[in-house]
Amino acid sequence: MQSTSEGSELFVSPAEIRAAIDGRQFKLCYHPKVESESLILKGFEALIRWEHPGKGLLMPDQFIRQAEEAGLIGRITELVVDEAFAWHRSMGSVQGLSLSINMSVKRLSDLDFADWLFLRCRHAGIRPDHVYLEVSETAVMSERLYALDMFTRLLAKGFRVSIDNFGLGRYSLAILARLPFSEVKIEKSFAMAAAQSDEARAFIKATVEVGHRMNLSVVAEGVEDRVTLEYLRRVGCDYVQGYLISRPMTGEQTTDWLANRRQMTKHMLI
Repeated sequence: MQSTSEGSELFVSPAEIRAAIDGRQFKLCYHPKVESESLILKGFEALIRWEHPGKGLLMPDQFIRQAEEAGLIGRITELVVDEAFAWHRSMGSVQGLSLSINMSVKRLSDLDFADWLFLRCRHAGIRPDHVYLEVSETAVMSERLYALDMFTRLLAKGFRVSIDNFGLGRYSLAILARLPFSEVKIEKSFAMAAAQSDEARAFIKATVEVGHRMNLSVVAEGVEDRVTLEYLRRVGCDYVQGYLISRPMTGEQTTDWLANRRQMTKHMLI
């Protein structure tokens, strides 16, 4: 299916979103997260895509805001959680596999969300401490009145919370770390520029240092070449995601990727 470029302006109506929910047009793919030094698999991030019958493959930034405004984000969240949990359960042979799910800012004010998610975990047989809820830096600060209460509720249930897209906003990690995060994910543009940009490398290094002082794991997204991976290893970044490791995959493709990954990653360890 033809893909619509990520980030392009596009109008989708509430009626289209409702039809997509009812017609199961939303699909998930999975992006692996690995330890920087050893390339040992840590887990996968579930990413939603919309296979629109007329507009091609749509990325989240082309429909999530519209779904939030239409009051439909709750139904989409249910679809994502149920499908991702079913996939995770099917991967039971991989011990300790974490699953990251992006959380809409609109869920921060939903006081029942932590209880609802905990019951979904129990039904699927998934340990809550294997589930990471990712919330963008800017979304956290726009809803900071609700964020502390929501994250505390999630933490009490055993979930982990990750701050996503760190570096796009104007906030320091010191401010954000007042909230009970477990992980910080550096926005992908920094890793993608690291090979050429002193500023990008300095930002990554500073984030790793501050994050570790606050007992946070640090993830770099957008890792596409060996030079960047080596730099991230040097500065002590804990985990990486990016095309160097793998492109996002369908649930079925993850099985083949796991079977072949030892050979595929061998050259990166030498």
